[in-house]
Amino acid sequence: SRPMDVRTVLPCDASSVGAARRLVRHELARYGDSDLVADASLLVSELVTNAIVHGRTDVKLHAKLRRGVFRAEVSDGNPAVPAPRRPNELAGTGRGLQLIDEIANRWGVKTSRSGKTIWFELAV
Repeated sequence: SRPMDVRTVLPCDASSVGAARRLVRHELARYGDSDLVADASLLVSELVTNAIVHGRTDVKLHAKLRRGVFRAEVSDGNPAVPAPRRPNELAGTGRGLQLIDEIANRWGVKTSRSGKTIWFELAV
């Protein structure tokens, strides 16, 4: 099957979370790995949510699957990086990075003057 490589720009709006999740599910559906679809769509949702809540700018999503590795990059225009919260905090946000730390094989943050990109990889 051909490698997957999709890019999109999502508005700073709550509806973008579902749009990002649907895009990832649709793109990954043909690989027939339901765990991958579930994990990838969950983590992309968390990162897009974080970007909208904390970044307050449009969000760029770049998702690709190549050589058995799914990689997603979510970028926004705010260079501040959210700190992972401790699990005992009951806040409704801040769990995204914790989930990524638990589920992803690798993840990281790249910052620049124009904003930040949080990326993660999942082995297929």
